[in-house]
Amino acid sequence: MSARASGLRPWFEAYLAAFNRADFPAFGDYYAEDIVFHGQAAQLVGREAVLAFYHQVRTYLHERIELISFVGAPDGSRIAAELHTTLLGLRDWPDMPTGPVRAGDMRMRVSFAMYDIADDRFTRIRTARFSPPGREAA
Repeated sequence: MSARASGLRPWFEAYLAAFNRADFPAFGDYYAEDIVFHGQAAQLVGREAVLAFYHQVRTYLHERIELISFVGAPDGSRIAAELHTTLLGLRDWPDMPTGPVRAGDMRMRVSFAMYDIADDRFTRIRTARFSPPGREAA
């Protein structure tokens, strides 16, 4: 699905749907070959590195992302999104990059994400956790 043909928001929502159902070929199609990924748990370069990271994550966690708010550049080159992420531990992961997780643990957080886009592919993704005043990042 082309970002320009379908509209940027529906295109992005289709990405999130593929990500949530762990459809690696579908959500992997959104990544440029040389994507630069700056997440809370990893700093990665390249589509294969990002997909390998998420394959590992999915062996330990069920991850679901819900779109809270969305702003897309009129030219389709960028997306800014507020995202609610729910992580459910499927098995113990004592070495999880953002802190140990046990089977059954649930973590929820709100993050801001910036997506740079060229040729209907993400070329760079940057995320940051939101922390309400007086509270730790969720």
